Parts: sequence; C-alpha cells; structure tokens
Amino acid sequence: MKTLLIFRHAQAVHFGDTSDHDRPLTEKGMLDAQRMGRLLRGIRPEQVLSSTAQRAVTTAELALRTAELTTNVQCLRQLYDSDIPRHLDVLQHVGAAIGSLLIVGHNPTFEHLVSTLVHRPVAMKTGSLAIVVAPIDDWSRLDESTDSSLVGLFYPAMLKKHANEHD
Repeated sequence: MKTLLIFRHAQAVHFGDTSDHDRPLTEKGMLDAQRMGRLLRGIRPEQVLSSTAQRAVTTAELALRTAELTTNVQCLRQLYDSDIPRHLDVLQHVGAAIGSLLIVGHNPTFEHLVSTLVHRPVAMKTGSLAIVVAPIDDWSRLDESTDSSLVGLFYPAMLKKHANEHD
C-alpha cells in the first residue's frame, strides 16, 4: 500500500504585476498552509514533491515547518501547468521504498488527478489536502486503473473550525 497526499496550494494573490508562476501566498494562504501543516504532523510524508510555482513551494515549506518535518521539498517543473499523464509519470518514478508521498500543486489538474485515482468526482478547494491510498507495492504501478481509496479530504476551514471549538 502507498499513501499519496495531494495538497493544493493555499490561497495566492490575484494576477497583477506578477507572472502566474511567481504569485505569492496571501496572508490567509500562509495561515492556511500552517493550519494544514498541523494536520501533517500525524501523517509524516517521507518525500515531498512540489510544483516550481512560488505559491506551491511556499505552501509546502510553511506546512512542513509547522509540522516540524525536515523533509526537503523537491521542486519539479512537471507539476506546474501540467496534465494527468505527466503527473502520473512523475509519480511512477518515485522510489519503491517511499511509502508516503506528498505532492503540492494546482487545479484543475489536482482535482482531476484525485477524481481519476478514486473513480469519482472530488472537489479540491484552495489549500485542501486529499489522502489517497493505493493498493500497490511500487509507485510504477500507479495509473488510471488503480483502484485507490480516498481516505481523507481536509480543507483549512475545517481545521480552523475544529481548532476554535477546543480553544
């Protein structure tokens, strides 16, 4: 079994003088990335892959820092402005020894990726994290026909509400 954590980047500033690739997170986005990082404390991914876009890299770094994980973020251009076949190709080249993998990137690709892997529509809001378990022993076997399960879908607002109830 392999666990794939699919993390859509947190809220970024709208287009302005900055290119899409270089858009930074908003203040809310930074807080949401940290909120999701607290969730990652209990999951502890072994490897992290991120789109090269600033908003994705910052989301990954903030979440990992909050989770107190020292895992390095490997930035891949293939995860920016990409499609399902290219994402699957990246995933299929992850080492077999990795049991839990976190990828950070963008919609609409992430929404389509999760939906494809679990064979039903799944909405990926900004800053959301989907936890997908695939019944495979090697990432090279992950493809559209893999009968994966969605075991968790978390949004920053869910965690904020949960945290407020216990303050």
